[in-house]
Amino acid sequence: MILTGNRLCLLMLSATVLTAACTQQSDNEVAQFDVSEAGADAAERKIILAPPISTVKPGAAVTFSHADVKSIEVGENSAVTITVNEGYPSGTLTLEATGGAGLDVFGATRVLEVAMADVTTHTWRVDFQPQSDGVHYVNVLATARPEPGVFETRAYAVRVNAGSWASAQTQKATPTEMLEDDTPAIMLKADETIE
Repeated sequence: MILTGNRLCLLMLSATVLTAACTQQSDNEVAQFDVSEAGADAAERKIILAPPISTVKPGAAVTFSHADVKSIEVGENSAVTITVNEGYPSGTLTLEATGGAGLDVFGATRVLEVAMADVTTHTWRVDFQPQSDGVHYVNVLATARPEPGVFETRAYAVRVNAGSWASAQTQKATPTEMLEDDTPAIMLKADETIE
């Protein structure tokens, strides 16, 4: 298709109008625009844009944040302060921290229950100790109970780098073996059924 001057001008004008209109569209309305060609034999064309797509994650209305955790040595005690924001006018929020493989989570604040009635932002200190080199995670589960018989949950994780974590991750990620002809190969387990 060859674009003549009028058609090229129309295409550029349409794109400019559409871009400007999209940036001014509100979340709840469908935008409609009338675009006319720049020629004498042009017919009106109507462009209808769909409403914006919004996805809501199922689960508790809880968000988490924390400062980066510094790398620590194996066997060294450390802690992370997690900021928890919730959007409930009443009820209780139970926060529970557990350690993944190779990470111990301990202390009186490993499980914490807070009232959601007056305050919406809570700070929570979680103590931990890595038992092996590598990347570990403090796993967090928040359970909101806004009213009796109703509960919603949300999960979160805090990354902890312990000891020689980079080399441990490399060894874990690429389990290579040398074949008889000195060719490196990655061996994976598989089950085969012959019928």
